[in-house]
Amino acid sequence: MSALHEGAAPTTAPPRPSAARVDGIEPIPEAERSSRPADFGWIWPSAQFSFGTVVLGALPVAFGLGWWGAISAIVVGVAIGTALLAPLARLGARTGTNDPIASGAHFGVRGRVLGNLITIVTALGFFAIAVWTGGTAIMVAANRMAATPTGPGALTVAMVVTASVVAVVAVRGHTVLVRTYRITAVIGALVLVGTIVVLAPRFDAGYAGGEYVLAGPFHTWLLATTASATVPLSYATFQGDYTRYMPSTTPPGKLVRYSGTAMFVSSLVALGTGAYVSTLLSGPQTPWLQGLTEVVPGWFAIVVVVFGFAGTVPQGAVCLYAAGLSANSMFWRAPRSAVTAVVAVLSLVVLYLGAVVYDAMEAMGAFVTLLLTVVAPWAAVLMVGHRLHGGAYRSEDLRTFTTGGGGIYWYTHGVNPRAAVGFAAGSVLGALWVNNPLYVGPLAELTGGVDLSLPASFTVTAAVYALLCRRWPEPGQTRPT
Repeated sequence: MSALHEGAAPTTAPPRPSAARVDGIEPIPEAERSSRPADFGWIWPSAQFSFGTVVLGALPVAFGLGWWGAISAIVVGVAIGTALLAPLARLGARTGTNDPIASGAHFGVRGRVLGNLITIVTALGFFAIAVWTGGTAIMVAANRMAATPTGPGALTVAMVVTASVVAVVAVRGHTVLVRTYRITAVIGALVLVGTIVVLAPRFDAGYAGGEYVLAGPFHTWLLATTASATVPLSYATFQGDYTRYMPSTTPPGKLVRYSGTAMFVSSLVALGTGAYVSTLLSGPQTPWLQGLTEVVPGWFAIVVVVFGFAGTVPQGAVCLYAAGLSANSMFWRAPRSAVTAVVAVLSLVVLYLGAVVYDAMEAMGAFVTLLLTVVAPWAAVLMVGHRLHGGAYRSEDLRTFTTGGGGIYWYTHGVNPRAAVGFAAGSVLGALWVNNPLYVGPLAELTGGVDLSLPASFTVTAAVYALLCRRWPEPGQTRPT
């Protein structure tokens, strides 16, 4: 690695966009950066206040935990996930680009594709969860109110209608998204508070839980904590979609505080509501959405229908917009709107496989746990890299993939070996330490079933990457490790 040949390819600054309003992968001009950190007060709640997130709060109870065990796992997990997510808010404002492209500063101009793939997989998975849960809520609540049909046909109709609206909002882009969030965040908050109030007479904080899915309460609590941490952390590659519209002069601490506070509170409310409702269901095998419509009063079913639709649109659009932007940076000659439309069609295929072919609830638990083994190491590289580079980036060099390569972030043929090695080490170790009902890694068995996938993958990646940067400093590195 001492023979690294970096910055060898010729570099040509990409042309500045001629459009009056940028909504593709081009750096956002300072004159068009009118968003504020306070906008996270709309962005994160609108994404989290949906059945796609709320239903994940059922996992700790489904794993066998009682109310206090479930809510404590959610609080700790959300705090950990938020602590890993919030510092990444600084990248978009500094670079004017979304996070996968900004990651090229540390992974390399070509190595940024890793962030693109993580974003697309994460986005399509959570899009499928959001639309499936929203469509199911609409179907079962409508059946209770008006005896409308249920089953695959009715669910398909509800999902297609909801997904179509989501696709329109995502294709329209950033401005329409933010306007939508301001409405849906308020609707979602009212519905969740209303659900808690309506069910309060039946709620028992002494709920003891059921049979643990793992060896005992501690192991199961760690599993629930890990699953909860994934919820905020899953937005790690999406955050720059919005901070790139915030002025580069925005104080970094303000970005971190606003993003972190909004994410922690909204995730806690959403997941906490999911756990709250789960303690009232007839049994752990009861489908959560079906159980919700059974425990609420009949008149509240109309609220479930409205929330099933209104709550799904922003969360699904957040995911689809992020996937479209990431795909656009790989097919950068095409317009973002066209690429997003194609991704929307692909997402419908993923939705069908997740909702019809597989057991959605079981797959959800495995998906959110395994997701950490790639998202956490990716975030670790960006956090360490941001510190080592003092938060200074050359935006024009991040887009040399459109001009044949070159620039300070070209590294070795467009890939930074330091980041690649660190990411690989953390991801592999994290996968070996996973412990969930579908997969148990060999290292988890050696530690008595304790799931250390999150701390192991993040810490190992950060340590390996920092050590390699100390031995072979990166171009533009301004601080020692």
